Amino acid sequence: MADNSNPGNFANRPKEDVQAAASKGGQSSAGGFASMDPDKQTAVVLSAVEDTLKDQNHTATPTAYFAALLALLSQSIVPSDGVVNKELASSVVYLLDLVTSHVPAALLRSKFSQILTSLGPTLASEDAEAPLLRSSIGCLESLLLAQDSTAWALSQTQISPRRAVAGLLTLASDHRPKVRKRAQDAITQILKHPPPSPSLDHPVADMCAETALKTLSNTLASSGSKKRREKDRTQEQHQPGLLHALQLVKTVASASGGWPSKKIEPLCEVLMSVSRSNNEYLTMAAFEVFEITFTGMADQVSSAKLPRLMEAVSELKPSQNDSQLLPSWIAVVSRGYDVSAQVNPEGTFHKLPALFQMVSEYLSSASHDIRVSASECLISFLVNCVPDSVVAGPSILDEKVLEKLAQAAEDLLSVKYQAAWMEVFHVQSAFFEALRWRAIPLARNILTAIGSLRASESFNGKKEADAVLSKAIESMGPEAVLEILPLNLKTPQKGQAGRAWLLPLLRDNTINTNLAHFRSEFVPLSEAMYQRVIDHGASEKTMEVKIFETIVQQTWALFPGYCNLPLDLDEAFNQDFAELLANLLYSQPELRADICRGLQTLVESNREILAVEAADEEIEVRSRITKSTAQANLDHLATFAGNLLAVLFNVYSQTLPQYRGYILQCINAYLSITKEKVTVFLDSCIRST
Repeated sequence: MADNSNPGNFANRPKEDVQAAASKGGQSSAGGFASMDPDKQTAVVLSAVEDTLKDQNHTATPTAYFAALLALLSQSIVPSDGVVNKELASSVVYLLDLVTSHVPAALLRSKFSQILTSLGPTLASEDAEAPLLRSSIGCLESLLLAQDSTAWALSQTQISPRRAVAGLLTLASDHRPKVRKRAQDAITQILKHPPPSPSLDHPVADMCAETALKTLSNTLASSGSKKRREKDRTQEQHQPGLLHALQLVKTVASASGGWPSKKIEPLCEVLMSVSRSNNEYLTMAAFEVFEITFTGMADQVSSAKLPRLMEAVSELKPSQNDSQLLPSWIAVVSRGYDVSAQVNPEGTFHKLPALFQMVSEYLSSASHDIRVSASECLISFLVNCVPDSVVAGPSILDEKVLEKLAQAAEDLLSVKYQAAWMEVFHVQSAFFEALRWRAIPLARNILTAIGSLRASESFNGKKEADAVLSKAIESMGPEAVLEILPLNLKTPQKGQAGRAWLLPLLRDNTINTNLAHFRSEFVPLSEAMYQRVIDHGASEKTMEVKIFETIVQQTWALFPGYCNLPLDLDEAFNQDFAELLANLLYSQPELRADICRGLQTLVESNREILAVEAADEEIEVRSRITKSTAQANLDHLATFAGNLLAVLFNVYSQTLPQYRGYILQCINAYLSITKEKVTVFLDSCIRST
């Protein structure tokens, strides 16, 4: 044996030598090997193996250890008798688990039958201890990862990889948590590393899916049996089994790139049955499987399975009034099309009107849970299935889809869905947020309807209506909203009430719009209201005069919003407007805070665009302004910085110290962009104080 240069042949040593190595730790006498703790037993076996390798002049390589341990394995586990030396078997298999992953794949393939035959009694024994099972599972994992397509093609009736996987699937539902977890981890690794093949799935994925589904179906049937005594206690007893079975399904789904294509329909059917359970943990576990299945299909390789899965889910649509199952089904549909939008954005968007119509019907349900689920699904469609490319530059087909989508959103405000109007308003908010400025020509009827409801004294959903109008203002801009819902304050139209209640909404939601609209709409309004205050003279202020003053304040409170990334800064902010602001800073101290905040925002909002680390295309989709435009805006403002700073320094010197904070912040903003020397202004400020 000393002349044998192949340590892989170490297992072929004479039986007496092997027994001698095993005898160093294999005796079960009192105080001997059997009485040691497991760690010491393993150390003794490892020492015996190393001594034997040294005696035989073999290098201590993974292959040499593997061969020696394999020889010891045959002495501790006999296929016909099972485990004949439990202590030795546990140590040997533990060491095999450590070394097998480092052994050449070709050697593992050649020893597959021998190892599986040796480990078989352990895997099949109900009395096998958990540590021995975990190590055995680890050995099998390494063996199975080394198998090629030819080996995987062998049937389960033979000593083959498929038979080994069948054993792992049984252990994956074991009642012992660590054994169950180790088996599931092994299955995950095996399914994630298929042999080279044109198929999307591992050769054994179908078998794993079939076994997992069968386990789940059988456990579900046992749990739901009405023929058992003490029904409640029995059902409670079966809940852990169901959770374990669902975990096995999750393992297969997460490891195989979704779920094997041929097994999608039965999976959906069983999961929907589980969803009927009153046990919220089971329902959550069932939908976690759906979630994992969808997530596994988000990559381009596995996405081919997605249409089939969505078709299977659609065919399982519950009845219209199934309040127990319908919310769960709607949630699955929502998540499915979320993934579909990631894989095929344009195709999913073109399906949106039909999907919208399908789910909208559930808003007329008498069940509150169903209505809420339907509204959340519609919101998910709008948030996830409207691509930025459609908003930035829609094609003719995209525009037709947007028109259909707007019509579907408008239909939600009909009397048919009146019971769900509170949920519908959330959907309308998502509609405006998704379409942004593309909603301008499409949402006229929606805004008219919501404005009419909001103006009604008997309407109880004013808060929800305000939320929709706020989103419309933010997305479409105040100009488009006020064209449909005018304020009617300066020159009220006969028969139409004023909409002063819109002013706070405009203040809080105006952004990224045209500054020229503020000049044409609100500067004249402010002047008209202020003139009425002046016309009143020095007499005691009436309630009407106080209202006029409030409107002036609210009007200029809009100014900072209009200054947040305006689209027309280079045209709207000219010398005339700058002079108007300067005069107001001097003449109306009560407006200084809003004017200074607006001037400061003009600078800071454009500087923020320059600081964003993103491509111009991405920035433009979100704000309709590129970095080059932002820089041009700052250059434009810099031409006014000198005169504005002069005014701000003068106003600063005239203001009490406790009220100077906002002026100083505005000064700092313009000092950061001015191209002139500021020492003159500083000297002037110091002299005046």
